[in-house]
Amino acid sequence: MSIRFPAFFFIALLCLLGVFTALPETRADNKEASRKNDYSFMARIKDGLFKRGSTFDETKEYLKECKKKDRTCQLWWFEDELPQKLIELDSFWIDIYEVTNARYLEFVKATGHRPALDDSCQTAKCREGNLWNGNSFPPEIADQPVTQVNWYDADAYCAWMGKRLPSEAEWEKAARGPKGNVYPWGTGSPKGKATFKRKWQGALTMTDVGSYPKGESIYGVFDMAGNVWEWVDDWYHFKYYSLGRKKNPRGPANGDFKMVRGGSWVNYENALRSAFRRWSRPEVRFNDTGFRCARDDMDGVSKK
Repeated sequence: MSIRFPAFFFIALLCLLGVFTALPETRADNKEASRKNDYSFMARIKDGLFKRGSTFDETKEYLKECKKKDRTCQLWWFEDELPQKLIELDSFWIDIYEVTNARYLEFVKATGHRPALDDSCQTAKCREGNLWNGNSFPPEIADQPVTQVNWYDADAYCAWMGKRLPSEAEWEKAARGPKGNVYPWGTGSPKGKATFKRKWQGALTMTDVGSYPKGESIYGVFDMAGNVWEWVDDWYHFKYYSLGRKKNPRGPANGDFKMVRGGSWVNYENALRSAFRRWSRPEVRFNDTGFRCARDDMDGVSKK
């Protein structure tokens, strides 16, 4: 005797099989959605005006300070900070900490992206700057900022996280606040507030992110001075502060160099100023350069 099942039984069975077949993709989609909606360890920077750049008198003072450490200093080194202007930005979010080696390793494992090292090295001295060995690194640097990543690496990581690199203006506001502080903490020596003026010591060169509570910006963002230079989104132009727009500036449309901000473990105080601008070719990787990510504040509504 054969058993007959009603048609709806087979339809229900097919639907159930379809659900189970789709589960792995659903889990992956949920994981990606969760990552792209994750605002943890980010600070919301309120919309409004902030003081960007430096005055001419300030640049002359910076030149004097620079010459105390380096007689080759020239005034034009600081003239791309001119003129000082009030810039208006929409609200946005920015990472409280620089991206760490541990975080970057998650990205490398998930996507197959290249590890954080300079594989173009031809000398032992160059190879010394590589703290990674393939997809592994010493455990003591897990919470240090990732380095040996170029602009394209940083951009790819931020996109994977559902974020983006901050604009140069966003970075500067997050670092110095609306009144244009000299350093993230205000004024005074970086001693005890930042990692700077060091020689290369391998895994002991940099410090874990967030190691200097006294060095945070008024928005609660850490390590915006010292430790590592940070890639931002903008192309570089020497006269951009004169030519660019005053609301939500995003840098020139193209160029040869991308901007890095904040100074690093090897620099003196002068390069740690929040207004200081430096440029680098986007394809290069250095042992003093990392990044943090930002994201738009959708409709200006806080996600906290």
